[in-house]
Amino acid sequence: MRFAEHIEAFGRWQVEVANHRRSGVQAALLDLRLCGRFMHEHGLDALDGPALLEFIAWLRTERHNSPAAANRKISSVKTYLRFLRFMQVDGAAQVPARELPRINVPYSGPIQTLAPEEVRRLLGGIDRTSAHGTRDFVICSLLYRLGLRVGEVAALDVADIDLSEQLITVHGKGGRRRILPLVCDMPDLLRHWLAVRTACFRTRGNDALFLSQKGGRMSVRTIEENFQKLVRHTGPYSVQHVTPHTLRHAFATHAVEESDCNLITLKAVMGHAKLTSTEIYLHPSRKTLRAAVNNHIANDILKELPGMEILTKHQKWRHPAA
Repeated sequence: MRFAEHIEAFGRWQVEVANHRRSGVQAALLDLRLCGRFMHEHGLDALDGPALLEFIAWLRTERHNSPAAANRKISSVKTYLRFLRFMQVDGAAQVPARELPRINVPYSGPIQTLAPEEVRRLLGGIDRTSAHGTRDFVICSLLYRLGLRVGEVAALDVADIDLSEQLITVHGKGGRRRILPLVCDMPDLLRHWLAVRTACFRTRGNDALFLSQKGGRMSVRTIEENFQKLVRHTGPYSVQHVTPHTLRHAFATHAVEESDCNLITLKAVMGHAKLTSTEIYLHPSRKTLRAAVNNHIANDILKELPGMEILTKHQKWRHPAA
């Protein structure tokens, strides 16, 4: 079966019929074209089980793809082959794609995020007296106070803000839309930003909520670059890599630890499609772990043992004779 022959038809089906997001489909097509290029460069005329295993090995050893990145490409290939089987393409049914193993993704431990005082230091480092500083402060406020993704912030239009009802419409992943309340002083903050936006930026009929210096919609890349300047100015932090998404992690973690927010509500606020995506924030903080250890009955038992007071004093000890 020639692998690349039906890739474009697959892409059109995914967008026009299956109603998948164009950005996600484009990513899948890139994965498939990469697989097709691998087969061409390695002289593989037909796709079969050994060819798939060679492709996965090449991803890991030659391109040094992470397990997650390689698994995404495996998923793209599996979806494409399922499409080919339904199209009754010759040879598609014989490719053992369903048995194709996923690469084990090692557990990376609980998500490490900023402590509340670190978020305070980060946001406090923004110059709110300037137009650009006001814009960046509102962006960071949406990231942290509503847990938005950076792409969701960049995609916001002025029409998505309903100040009369104090609501914001967020356009999330997979075309999912959610409506969230504007909390506390967020309506006043956004009202102030809209006035600054009109007075200090060349709007030229642009509907984007956040504008760049040239008057266009702020890109995700520009938001990330401005954020990194802020991190360098206010750091260092307990988290090694602080990105805009770190504020989303901080929102979710602090909602669970500080506010006892239940998972169902947090899932809705964050726009997760599956509850398992929200469950990663259910991990104890260092403060919680310390309290659990300090309050354990073992501490009382050991303190009551005869001679324990000697061990707590600083004194020199002699090694016993050999």
